[in-house]
Amino acid sequence: MKRNVFLSFVTLFLLVLNHDLFAQKVTLESLLEKAMSLSESGKNTELAEVLKSGSFALEGEANTRGNDFKDKLLGRAAALKNLIPSATEGTLKTDVLSKVVNTIRLLVGANQINNLLSEGKEGLLGNAEDLTASINLLQLGKAVLDNKQRDKLGNLLDAATDPVKKLDDEDGGAKVAASAVKKTLGRIVDLVKEAV
Repeated sequence: MKRNVFLSFVTLFLLVLNHDLFAQKVTLESLLEKAMSLSESGKNTELAEVLKSGSFALEGEANTRGNDFKDKLLGRAAALKNLIPSATEGTLKTDVLSKVVNTIRLLVGANQINNLLSEGKEGLLGNAEDLTASINLLQLGKAVLDNKQRDKLGNLLDAATDPVKKLDDEDGGAKVAASAVKKTLGRIVDLVKEAV
């Protein structure tokens, strides 16, 4: 009886933990979008709150598995916090916010890819949805790069998109896709590390 109660408790804990992690990921991406949409709305208090929440979510992202991007992510979390006073006063310029947000998108997208790559090819299998979300973040964030870096990253993202979609295939195609795309994903991560 005690064992069943313990197992039920552990299962419930894991479900809650998984939900929180999923909510954190969705929240960070949606907070970035919301911050951009609020930046020209005149809703200064709401924007300041979104920036505050975004900085906390970013600190959470910085403490995921890999440490390669930790310092850069924490630096961007601090940058978001630094924007709060000007957001409250209504003096935060959209182009300033856009630069910070797009840099965060690049770092978060690369960090999530890097975390999966740290597990080798096995980490890529069955993760088409997560990797596609990371690629989409990088596509949005690349606007902050210079022309040469933006073009290079764009080409790598385009090359990765189709193989990534096949990582959920069950006919052995997923392993072929993982082998094909692993190097490209690594180059994407390296480019972002160097550029940001």
